[in-house]
Amino acid sequence: MKNKKVAGTVMLHLEDGSKRFLMHAAGDKLELASTDFSEEQTGLANILQLLKESVHLDITNVNLVELTNGYADNMSMPLFVFETKEKEQSNTLSEEYTWTEAKVFRQVIQDYEIEGMPFF
Repeated sequence: MKNKKVAGTVMLHLEDGSKRFLMHAAGDKLELASTDFSEEQTGLANILQLLKESVHLDITNVNLVELTNGYADNMSMPLFVFETKEKEQSNTLSEEYTWTEAKVFRQVIQDYEIEGMPFF
């Protein structure tokens, strides 16, 4: 499984009822949060480790709502979608990550071939 990636996002339910999605800001480009697949862990453990250590989310307050498969750069990649509530997370994300509106999220995932992606 060399060079295999695991990707994910978190849907943040705001107090006002709106939603935001976690995205990785790579320079001036937004992309899904992703990490290399480590064979010592499951895909789920890989993405949770990224959310905890790199993004700085409280992973005890995220729930997995969707697991699907996507393709980027001609590679298959599991895509995990989590949800959490604004009041259950601190407002401090790593500077490489940001919360975006749903329309921005939908634009970004058009670059990935997603199988069975639910409509948010």
